[in-house]
Amino acid sequence: MPPSVAAILVRTIVSIIVAIPFAGRILLLRICGLIVGLLLGCGNANAEAIQPLLPAEVAINKDAGRGGWVIISLRMESDEELRMIVDTGAPGTLLDKSLEPKLGNRLDTGTIRSFRGEQEGDLYAAPTFYLGDVPLMGNSNLLTADFKKLLPPLDPPVLGILGMDCLRHYCLQVDFEAGKMRFLDSHHFNADGLGKGYPLKFATDAEHHGIPLIQHAGLLGGTATNTVIDTGHNGDGAVEGRAIRRHAAGSYSGGLVKRFKHFLAVHGLVNRDVGLPGCVWDGNTYTNIVVGRRSGDLPNWIGIRFLARHLVTFDFPNQMMYLKQTSTGPLGAAD
Repeated sequence: MPPSVAAILVRTIVSIIVAIPFAGRILLLRICGLIVGLLLGCGNANAEAIQPLLPAEVAINKDAGRGGWVIISLRMESDEELRMIVDTGAPGTLLDKSLEPKLGNRLDTGTIRSFRGEQEGDLYAAPTFYLGDVPLMGNSNLLTADFKKLLPPLDPPVLGILGMDCLRHYCLQVDFEAGKMRFLDSHHFNADGLGKGYPLKFATDAEHHGIPLIQHAGLLGGTATNTVIDTGHNGDGAVEGRAIRRHAAGSYSGGLVKRFKHFLAVHGLVNRDVGLPGCVWDGNTYTNIVVGRRSGDLPNWIGIRFLARHLVTFDFPNQMMYLKQTSTGPLGAAD
């Protein structure tokens, strides 16, 4: 409750008490004091629940958006440091199976689906994760997975994926050029200078529950549909096969072998991403695009290689994304 309201309440109570005989005042004072204290406490608790504590600006890995995911270092309650991928395409947070001895008793099992296939995971009560000294919000449970099957080899290793169960509580800005991730105050947010805004909604189906979507055509055009925003997708994104074939004209170059391999990829005869000269998306020109092939209810995805060409701001509490283009081509390799 705001202090001004509390002050009015106190003045009202005092005026009532003055009109009561002295013998009844002591008991009424105690009761009214308890009521005011509870109201003030509830007001403070609600304010804290609405606005989580915000961590300070944090450095991200040098190869983020340059062939690598966005990776940050978090701390568990045991003070153990973990490198974790910031993945908007993951509905929930995951940890590597090697950390299971620190998580207590297994609660259940679940299926984990990714671009590298499916595997069974185990469900545990989630520990508290800290960024600096600030605890992060998230679900009460998480799954563990065999990261050797989930991710390619990384050095130093990654032992966790920070999913939307945590990220959706925050307004995050990823500055790939500066190598920083910032936690912004979503209650006092100024979008001036952040580029074009795209309304977000969260997927409701069981497999993708909670991941962010925009209503927009895919990278290679077509009908506006639910397009997934996935920082866990290492390429520029994914589209339907017919969109790739439609844009493949003029993409053939090099010797006969290279052209033949490209032909196989364009027509989906081999399972590999397709490199294209470029695209025009939402009025902006982009060069050297690498896209995968998807189908089903969510064929259009935007990945980190494309997002890294922008200053990206995810205002998840207010369900908005802002993109400010900083590069037409993919970011260069990290030094």
